[in-house]
Amino acid sequence: MTQPDRPQPDRPRPAPAGSPVVTIRCREHGPLVVELPVVDGQATVGLRMTDHVGGEFPLPTHKRAVALCRCGQTGTRPFCDGSHKTCGFAAADLAPPGQATPPDTPS
Repeated sequence: MTQPDRPQPDRPRPAPAGSPVVTIRCREHGPLVVELPVVDGQATVGLRMTDHVGGEFPLPTHKRAVALCRCGQTGTRPFCDGSHKTCGFAAADLAPPGQATPPDTPS
């Protein structure tokens, strides 16, 4: 007997049309910026970040975005502290051609 296809919990799934979307933006030569959707000044989804054993990192509650280090030089891992500006980090990754930006996503 085969199991029906089920979404895997660790795999991203497309959001239903009209749903709020979390955007992860690759900043040129900088961090990954996780941006929460906001409606009427309030975030519409929660955000939680855990380490590999399930411990939770404290996140700023007054911001709608969190910057995650890509350069490896930050003193506040896993968050960006601006060290990429002085360590020579270079990354200008681009999405594959033909990938559209959702209309409600800041660019």
